[in-house]
Parts: sequence; C-alpha cells; structure tokens
Amino acid sequence: MLQSINDASVIQKVKDFLLHEIDVVTLTENQKKELDKRLVGHNKNPNSGGDAFEFLNSLKSKYEL
Repeated sequence: MLQSINDASVIQKVKDFLLHEIDVVTLTENQKKELDKRLVGHNKNPNSGGDAFEFLNSLKSKYEL
C-alpha cells in the first residue's frame, strides 16, 4: 500500500511517470468553472468521491511501481 511506502525510489518513479505522461495545459474558463463547481460539491460532501489511495494502488499495480 502506498500509505506505508518508505522507499523514496518508488515515490520518485511515480513522480517521473506523472511528469512524463502529463502535459501542462491551460484551462478554459468553462473548465475552471466546472472544477470550482466540483470543489464546492466536494466541500459539501467530502466522502462522496473515490479513495485516492485505492486509485494510487491501482496505478502501482498497473505500471509495476
């Protein structure tokens, strides 16, 4: 589980993967409004989303990190 990883090399692999796979983009005003709307919804009900650590663990398995 990523919560208990003490090996910095694993964290560096995740960071390198994300930096390599994700391009910097400029958001449109509509995208910014949608993100603001989602943030308001999350603040009203913070337990409505998925578990971030489960998602990261799925990435860990998928990409053998």
